[in-house]
Amino acid sequence: MRWMALAGLALALLVAAGGETEAQTSCAGWNATCQARCRDAGNPECANYCTRQVTACRRTGCWTEGQRFGGRQHCNLSR
Repeated sequence: MRWMALAGLALALLVAAGGETEAQTSCAGWNATCQARCRDAGNPECANYCTRQVTACRRTGCWTEGQRFGGRQHCNLSR
Protein backbone atom coordinates (compact mmCIF):
# COMPACT_ATOMS: atom_id res chain seq x y z
CA MET A 1 0.00 0.00 0.00
CA ARG A 2 2.86 2.36 0.81
CA TRP A 3 4.45 1.91 -2.62
CA MET A 4 1.15 2.91 -4.26
CA ALA A 5 1.18 6.19 -2.34
CA LEU A 6 4.77 6.83 -3.39
CA ALA A 7 3.99 6.01 -7.02
CA GLY A 8 1.03 8.40 -6.92
CA LEU A 9 3.22 11.15 -5.50
CA ALA A 10 5.86 10.57 -8.17
CA LEU A 11 3.23 10.76 -10.90
CA ALA A 12 1.81 13.97 -9.45
CA LEU A 13 5.28 15.54 -9.42
CA LEU A 14 5.92 14.54 -13.03
CA VAL A 15 2.62 16.05 -14.16
CA ALA A 16 3.29 19.24 -12.22
CA ALA A 17 6.76 19.57 -13.69
CA GLY A 18 5.96 19.05 -17.34
CA GLY A 19 2.28 18.50 -17.82
CA GLU A 20 1.36 22.17 -18.22
CA THR A 21 2.56 22.42 -21.80
CA GLU A 22 1.39 19.04 -23.00
CA ALA A 23 -2.20 19.65 -21.94
CA GLN A 24 -2.73 22.68 -24.20
CA THR A 25 -5.00 22.00 -27.18
CA SER A 26 -5.91 25.53 -28.26
CA CYS A 27 -4.33 28.83 -29.17
CA ALA A 28 -6.10 30.43 -26.20
CA GLY A 29 -4.61 27.81 -23.87
CA TRP A 30 -1.11 28.48 -25.15
CA ASN A 31 -1.69 32.22 -24.85
CA ALA A 32 -2.61 31.76 -21.18
CA THR A 33 0.56 29.71 -20.66
CA CYS A 34 2.63 32.37 -22.42
CA GLN A 35 1.10 35.18 -20.33
CA ALA A 36 1.76 33.24 -17.11
CA ARG A 37 5.36 32.65 -18.12
CA CYS A 38 5.69 36.39 -18.81
CA ARG A 39 4.39 37.24 -15.35
CA ASP A 40 6.86 34.78 -13.83
CA ALA A 41 9.75 36.26 -15.84
CA GLY A 42 8.77 39.85 -15.04
CA ASN A 43 9.54 40.95 -18.60
CA PRO A 44 7.10 43.68 -19.78
CA GLU A 45 8.01 43.14 -23.46
CA CYS A 46 7.00 39.50 -23.19
CA ALA A 47 3.28 40.33 -23.42
CA ASN A 48 3.83 41.71 -26.93
CA TYR A 49 5.50 38.43 -27.85
CA CYS A 50 2.47 36.49 -26.63
CA THR A 51 0.14 38.71 -28.66
CA ARG A 52 2.14 38.05 -31.84
CA GLN A 53 2.23 34.33 -31.08
CA VAL A 54 -1.53 34.01 -30.50
CA THR A 55 -2.25 35.99 -33.69
CA ALA A 56 -0.04 33.64 -35.70
CA CYS A 57 -1.54 30.60 -33.96
CA ARG A 58 -5.08 31.64 -34.84
CA ARG A 59 -3.97 31.95 -38.46
CA THR A 60 -1.97 28.70 -38.70
CA GLY A 61 -3.16 26.47 -35.85
CA CYS A 62 0.43 26.11 -34.59
CA TRP A 63 2.20 27.53 -31.55
CA THR A 64 5.98 27.58 -31.27
CA GLU A 65 7.33 27.86 -27.77
CA GLY A 66 10.20 30.23 -27.08
CA GLN A 67 13.75 28.92 -27.07
CA ARG A 68 13.83 29.27 -23.30
CA PHE A 69 11.14 26.57 -23.14
CA GLY A 70 12.58 24.20 -25.75
CA GLY A 71 11.32 25.80 -28.98
CA ARG A 72 8.84 22.97 -29.59
CA GLN A 73 6.11 23.46 -32.15
CA HIS A 74 2.56 22.36 -31.32
CA CYS A 75 0.14 22.11 -34.25
CA ASN A 76 -3.45 21.12 -34.96
CA LEU A 77 -4.63 23.41 -32.16
CA SER A 78 -8.17 24.72 -32.05
CA ARG A 79 -8.12 28.33 -33.09
